[in-house]
Amino acid sequence: MKTTRKPADRREAAFTMVEIAISIAVVAFALVAIIGVLPTGFQIQRENREDTIINQEGMLWLEAIRSGARGMDYLTNHVVFIRQIQRWGGQTRTNTYRYRAGYASGIEIVGLLTQPKYVQDGQGNWMTSRAQALVRAISGSAIGKSLTNEFAFTYLLEVEAVPYNPFAPAETNWQSGGLDQVEWVVRSNNWVVARNLERNAWALRLTLSWPAEELGRDRLRVGRGRRVFRVLNSGWMQRDELPDAPPLHLMQPSEFRRAK
Repeated sequence: MKTTRKPADRREAAFTMVEIAISIAVVAFALVAIIGVLPTGFQIQRENREDTIINQEGMLWLEAIRSGARGMDYLTNHVVFIRQIQRWGGQTRTNTYRYRAGYASGIEIVGLLTQPKYVQDGQGNWMTSRAQALVRAISGSAIGKSLTNEFAFTYLLEVEAVPYNPFAPAETNWQSGGLDQVEWVVRSNNWVVARNLERNAWALRLTLSWPAEELGRDRLRVGRGRRVFRVLNSGWMQRDELPDAPPLHLMQPSEFRRAK
């Protein structure tokens, strides 16, 4: 027996097909929107992860340098090289020290990074100095800490240790002419205080730039990420002369030396 559909059934089936088509269009539109924001979400997640790592790394290095940390030998697993850049007049001298795991000590790494910004050479000439280090992230995931991982998160660490002096040059110039007795006493006292502060107080500035990639010998490519950590640290800076090794400088926060 042959059955035929009523016109009402045909209209209902047509409406159902239209509803299905509209539903598919809505889902497709939502999927396109979700796929469109996925790159932004991944980018924000990566930036948040890098910010967290940089904050932890900056505080770790800040505490290590300001306390003259010893025994941090695991740093040799993360520091690729340290570069000391010295400038005087129109000349520049760069010394680079490369590391392999187990072939150096943590005290050597911290001592090379804690280079006073103003130093004298053997002839009494003043130079400006700063230290840089290419570092694999110490914190973060365990996968990124592998020495053979070429995609590990790396950054450029730059350290400046500046002697602290809160006085303007005129406030310590007790040899200036035309001073009365009171001004001479004030300036001479300021000069003594300034000399002792320069020996026992340091303005530390650590700049972390990321991501950093070594393109070849003495060639680096550094990204736009940048964060600066500052602290005023008190204590005498000890200089260690080791045989067949560059001089090391270590902060001694519990020691103070009177200027001569």
